[in-house]
Amino acid sequence: MNKLTWDQIIEQIEAGRIIAILRGDFGGREEEIVAALVESGITAVEATLNSPGAFDSISRLAASFGSRIAVGAGTVLRPEEVERAADAGASFIVSPNLNAKVIEVTKGLGLVSLPGCFTPSEIVEALGAGADAVKLFPAQCLGPDFIKAMRGPLPDVRLIPTGGVTPEAARGYIAAGAWALGVGSELIGKDVMNDSGFESLRRRASDFAEAARGAAK
Repeated sequence: MNKLTWDQIIEQIEAGRIIAILRGDFGGREEEIVAALVESGITAVEATLNSPGAFDSISRLAASFGSRIAVGAGTVLRPEEVERAADAGASFIVSPNLNAKVIEVTKGLGLVSLPGCFTPSEIVEALGAGADAVKLFPAQCLGPDFIKAMRGPLPDVRLIPTGGVTPEAARGYIAAGAWALGVGSELIGKDVMNDSGFESLRRRASDFAEAARGAAK
């Protein structure tokens, strides 16, 4: 496994602008799912730590895809989880909340830090703690207008709306200035447990990838 540098991780996420979120039990099919995502233009994937066997999934995905896409850990709540995720091969750390210690450990290990924030004060605090980008969660409560408003005082902040993101919403968020988007069940549905669901997965992934890239042009 070739470990990505910080710059490469940022570039990988920015290349596709979609962070696919693997949450739940996929019966060991994570590699098949991610292979389909990669074929469709997705360049970043996170496995959430509240999923069964999450660290094993991260390890397998990093070994299979880590030199081509950014593989991260999501729903990271404690510093010790950052260390375990790093050992498993994660290159970026995503949290639903702002925890300065989690950010500190993440940066100390050379990983990309994406903490969750909901208010301007939290965003500024996260950046001050060393965050590389900010996950806006739950984004459906904020909308594209919040992105536009934040771009005024914080024009350089990388914002990642997450929660309830559809391809149509993706266009609006990117057009408003979002850096990337976190997409979970709207992209990776339970139909992937059936072989026939992979074609639908590829279509959804392509729709998201095209929406994000198209809006960014």
